[in-house]
Amino acid sequence: MRALLALFLTAAPALADPLLTAEEFDALTLGRTMTWSEFGTAYGVEQYLPDRKVRWTYTGDECKTGSWYQDGSAICFQYEGDITPDCWEITRSGPDLLARYTTDPPGTDPVIVTETTAPLACFGPEVGV
Repeated sequence: MRALLALFLTAAPALADPLLTAEEFDALTLGRTMTWSEFGTAYGVEQYLPDRKVRWTYTGDECKTGSWYQDGSAICFQYEGDITPDCWEITRSGPDLLARYTTDPPGTDPVIVTETTAPLACFGPEVGV
């Protein structure tokens, strides 16, 4: 009986965090700017615009525009110039979001997505144009 209870308790966290739907994701991100971090280091910032449009930049790089959509249980991002979308399974953890690539193996640490008050900083030749 104890072994069964221990097994249930170790599996419970995975069951406690349902994947976000498109509507839930939109409600949590629309009009906000979010920082994406991995292993404690921010690597990109994304601004969420109306009609599921986004503006993304890797830290210190040029901005790309794109859009997002739901594909099954995943939220997928398609950016200008990219051939394939980036698809994530996203859950909520307190005020933050946890994102895992749909192609990551089980047990991979999630990317942490947090709201930021800092403006989106776009670098490159077309800034201010």
